[in-house]
Amino acid sequence: MKYSKFPIGLIAIAVSAAIALANSANAQMRAMGLPIPTTLVVAKPAPGQIFGDRQVVTLGVEGKTYKLLLRDAYVDDPTGRVHWPDIWQQVIQYKPNFNVVGLGQDTFEKMEPGQTLTVRGMYTALNQNFEVMGTDLGGPEAAPRHY
Repeated sequence: MKYSKFPIGLIAIAVSAAIALANSANAQMRAMGLPIPTTLVVAKPAPGQIFGDRQVVTLGVEGKTYKLLLRDAYVDDPTGRVHWPDIWQQVIQYKPNFNVVGLGQDTFEKMEPGQTLTVRGMYTALNQNFEVMGTDLGGPEAAPRHY
């Protein structure tokens, strides 16, 4: 009986490399999944009010950019895998932070100075899109609690 001349050592090296790659992939951040239900509570500064050291979010709507105070934000993820800081770390490097699409995208243009707006939507991690699903005037009166 004749044995193959294919080196068994080469197969062992390939298998161990595949196992090492599979183990190192577990250390990376989990995929966020698409889309992510997210709620933003934003306020348009009153005349003469400055942003100061408060957190600011920029929203891009059809070529216009709206700079608003971020009063509160949270992810409505029942599994608890994705949190607001995960999303913020992803979008903070972009200007605008979110590309707003959907039926309620004109809401930001209609905001009055000093007005607070709660915006419910779906965030798409692939292209930083925020699709507006609904809006409500007002927001939490207390300090932000979901960061």
